Amino acid sequence: MPENNLLPALMSAAARFNEAGRELYLDFLPDLRRWETITDLVGAVRLGMWFRLPDGREMVFEVTLRPGEDHRWTAGAAITLDDDLLRLPDVETTDPAAVLDRYVDQLLQPARWHLSQAITG
Repeated sequence: MPENNLLPALMSAAARFNEAGRELYLDFLPDLRRWETITDLVGAVRLGMWFRLPDGREMVFEVTLRPGEDHRWTAGAAITLDDDLLRLPDVETTDPAAVLDRYVDQLLQPARWHLSQAITG
């Protein structure tokens, strides 16, 4: 059953956001004021990272998983700064681990470019 893979997938996604966040923060110092990971496992699952830009705005990279009926989950993901810079479509699935892994990839690949654009504007 795909749900058996969910906990390891959540742990892997959280670790990937933590590693990417730390690397990006160090690469963009002193232009970033702060960064943190997002790990919320109560109700809807939220995993990601956010950065405080020099002008005080926050850029958020976040994947969400919302439980539904009949072992179905709704997965979504976005990069936001004031508005959505990138929003991946909500997907209903019985294999949330596979969608989670794919969506984390799709947020992390352009992360450096989005941060650079926001800082140098």
